[in-house]
Amino acid sequence: MVICAAILGRPIAPLRYMGDATLAPGDLIRVPLGNTLARACVVQTEEGSQQGLKQGLKEVKELLVQGLFPRQALDLARHIADDHLGFPGQALGLILPRDIVMPPKREIEKTGGEVNQRTLRMRADESRLLETFRKSSKPMLLHSSADYTALLVKLLQDTMKEGKQTVFVFPDEPGLAGFHKRLSTYLPLSLYHSDMGQGERRRVWHGVRQGLIPVVAGLRSAVLLPFTDLGLIVVADEASDSHRVRSHHLHYNARDLALFRGKREGARVMLISLAPSLETSHKARSGKLLWAERKIGQQGKALIVDMKKEEEGTILSSTLLQELEAAKSRGMQSLLLLNRLGMAARVICLDCGHVPTCPACDVAYKFVSRGKALVCPVCHKQAAAPEQCPECGGGRWQSLSPGLEALSKELRRHFPTEKMLKITAEHRPSIEDAKSANIIYGTSAALEFRPAKVQVAAFLSWDAERSRPDFRSSERAFRDVAYLRRILASTPQSRLVVQTFRPRNRLLIWALKGDYETFFAGEVRRRRELGYPPYRRLLLFEQGQSKNAWDAEKFIETIERDGVEILGPYVGAGAKPRILVKLRRDLCPSDLIDAATLYKSGWHAEVDPVEIL
Repeated sequence: MVICAAILGRPIAPLRYMGDATLAPGDLIRVPLGNTLARACVVQTEEGSQQGLKQGLKEVKELLVQGLFPRQALDLARHIADDHLGFPGQALGLILPRDIVMPPKREIEKTGGEVNQRTLRMRADESRLLETFRKSSKPMLLHSSADYTALLVKLLQDTMKEGKQTVFVFPDEPGLAGFHKRLSTYLPLSLYHSDMGQGERRRVWHGVRQGLIPVVAGLRSAVLLPFTDLGLIVVADEASDSHRVRSHHLHYNARDLALFRGKREGARVMLISLAPSLETSHKARSGKLLWAERKIGQQGKALIVDMKKEEEGTILSSTLLQELEAAKSRGMQSLLLLNRLGMAARVICLDCGHVPTCPACDVAYKFVSRGKALVCPVCHKQAAAPEQCPECGGGRWQSLSPGLEALSKELRRHFPTEKMLKITAEHRPSIEDAKSANIIYGTSAALEFRPAKVQVAAFLSWDAERSRPDFRSSERAFRDVAYLRRILASTPQSRLVVQTFRPRNRLLIWALKGDYETFFAGEVRRRRELGYPPYRRLLLFEQGQSKNAWDAEKFIETIERDGVEILGPYVGAGAKPRILVKLRRDLCPSDLIDAATLYKSGWHAEVDPVEIL
């Protein structure tokens, strides 16, 4: 019999081999590849052994594990490969990490025998949500910061009674840890994330495949687990950029894969978000998702600080220093957010807070140096450096590029004895460190940590966040304020301080009021005019380091099509050339270029990127 096998983790199309008639799709086998042997998965079988022999096909060397990949995992791998311009073997390599390929030597014990059936008392709104969710087969978007522990416990218990499996997907470890602490009393939760030991990850992966583990709570990769009878998928903080996984093989968004698996495998899907992404909200308002919202009242106060009234170059305003001192006297914590993620400096008018922006891309112009033209980092259009502000006529300009090092020195000067903790995407401390710190500061990664004692939260540079060189800057700025607003529900002494040169900015006012509907209406209109998601899909191509990689001109000629708008090339992270493609919704990424041609070109693709620089 002729079989087609996908080599795990390799960027090559499935290869044909001669194999035993007992082999079937999903089997893990060892096959010759060049001068070596490689692990592969049977993805298809064909009749015709004589034809195979005539073609000189090599033979399968060994059957390693029978039926290792269930049908659901094979379907998921095909979807990832097709939608993300990759190869099935690469996708299967994501689903089955190399270090947990072989099943554990010990027999896996079934979990869930002893379940605490005590049902928490649900609020009235939770009861209504439960009934609505039960009656519909559509996924549900739950827009709220409320605690839904009772609802989730009931949903999970019902799913287990049906004999089906459940997976909870979290974007960050602090959120996962808090969830596990709340629900492990009621349900047999198994954890799954990359920081676990190899033995435990292997036990969970193979236990899920065998149907012995009914409930898993994990980080992004948990959505790839080989469930065979999924009944419920819950995605927490669905709008978080941390749901995006950037591997050296393929990129994927855990939220999107959860929706795919729910539809494909007949599982119910619930998305929970404090400030839903524009794409998800648009689906809900288009009738593709159920939508429910519950607002939480605020006890504390939000304070807007007009930085035009502060001394030039000030990082910590006098108002913020007073609030930090007050929190210190009460023995409470403070959280300071400062965006330093922009690829280039921007300029801001010190008189009104205006930031020059490219009208075509709606991205803040890059400030190169004094006397030189401003440059759009995406389309490369230039604009003369303004002497006078077009909005207020002022002539005082300042570079918008505050940094964490300057903030650290300023904090040490004012609070020399306080315990400080810096949090960035590259430096994520333990949860215990976050609990014991007096002042926590960092980039948006700090929002993942939610110490209960935080009473003062501050946005140190709203203007820098709002003017990030990315079309999602408004959405991110609104979302970050929404996350910071959570502390205002804790105590009357809670304070949210926002430092800005534009205290009357409409987006800021909407964010502080939690007026998502007005924000959504304006932002979705802007996206439609500019041709950004949810009205078009984006593809981001980046040139690799291969000496044989095509130049940008040749690559653009290859992907040019009707219904495609190409921006670039421009320089992105790591000084690598990038090309941004806006794709009409009725087209697929593979309509532009197939996986084999993309690999040959030496360029890499990211479909539906969360950042374009």
